[in-house]
Amino acid sequence: MDPYRVIEKRKVDTSEFYESPVYKFLDANVPKTLMAYNNYPFPKDTPLFPTHSQILDYIVDYSKGIEDRVKFNTSVTKVTPVDDKWAVTSHDSVSDQLETNIYDAVCIAVGHYEQPFIPDVEGLAQWHEKFPTSILHSKSYDEPLQFKNSRNILVVGNSASGADIAYQLATKLNKVIYKSIRSQNVLPAGQSDLVHDVPDLAKFDSETKTVHFKDGSFIEDVDSVIFCTGYLKSIPFLENPKLVTTGQKVNDLYNHLLYTKNPTLAVIGLPRFVLPTRLSESQGCWLARVWAGEIALPSAEEMQKACDSLEGHERTHHDLMYPKDVEYSNMLNAQAREATGDRGYQAVEWDDEQCKVRANIKPLKEAYIKHFAETGKRAQSIEELEKDGYFSFPKEQEVSA
Repeated sequence: MDPYRVIEKRKVDTSEFYESPVYKFLDANVPKTLMAYNNYPFPKDTPLFPTHSQILDYIVDYSKGIEDRVKFNTSVTKVTPVDDKWAVTSHDSVSDQLETNIYDAVCIAVGHYEQPFIPDVEGLAQWHEKFPTSILHSKSYDEPLQFKNSRNILVVGNSASGADIAYQLATKLNKVIYKSIRSQNVLPAGQSDLVHDVPDLAKFDSETKTVHFKDGSFIEDVDSVIFCTGYLKSIPFLENPKLVTTGQKVNDLYNHLLYTKNPTLAVIGLPRFVLPTRLSESQGCWLARVWAGEIALPSAEEMQKACDSLEGHERTHHDLMYPKDVEYSNMLNAQAREATGDRGYQAVEWDDEQCKVRANIKPLKEAYIKHFAETGKRAQSIEELEKDGYFSFPKEQEVSA
């Protein structure tokens, strides 16, 4: 798939909108205590794992006071280097006008959940041509009622969205849901006997509406296939430099953050398997001090060498599984604090107690899901889950702070 493919607006009746990966019953996989910015806690009545609407309200409240620095209803269409600066062209969707401004530095913080990735599986193109409404990506998923008339539903993928969507479909439709998995899920997920794991895909047979798997098994009469297979990295407005090629990683970034050949260009919030708000806060504090001249960078050659030395395949290049995410954030935090001491905004520092919670997010969220399913209440704290007998910390556990 092409990471530079243009994402078009969806048209439904008289409305036009861009699809969002956020679906109706989505809530956080991160406890509110680890999601909050420094000295800005969530409201006290917020559940331990906030809903998507509560997270939106929190971010809107946090951003009050800087609205005059934000251009709303505006999309960036092109970013180009001009001498030692950057020309940024944007489109105002209200006035339908293009505008170009010159900046000393550009920070790209667009997120990486915009360009859906669907793997190339034998027979899939023919299936899609014959049954175009039966194939969709999780970005187009909204709620289980979309599939109330489907006989057999196959969810492809076993990470956060795949496991969660399969659980929602099974429990809310009260029917067997098949989930094609390639590896074990390291992220939290609800558990249901109605979710049946099946192997990795082998081929689609559109003549018989049968999906075949790599172990020789198959499912007949498949009405709906939901690909929860992630997203391509995509920065479509930036072609010079072309930081994205295959869509699996963003090239030439020092500390997953700074363009090695010109550190006035940065990409925020790129790593996977992290706590996005916490990590982005650390990145932002560090980046601000770099651009203020308070943190000295290595040479371009040294930054490129550090970038090239990162382990992993292209698709896992930016993965920071715990405790790597904590080590990374605290490294940025330490450099930011050393540069300015107590002056200026500082990110939250990971301590042993927070690392203890971070190391147990999977069982903690799964306990929260079970508690909600059985009591109908959203627990507001870890203590509530402990008191009700749904969760307890391991007696001995190493932490990495």
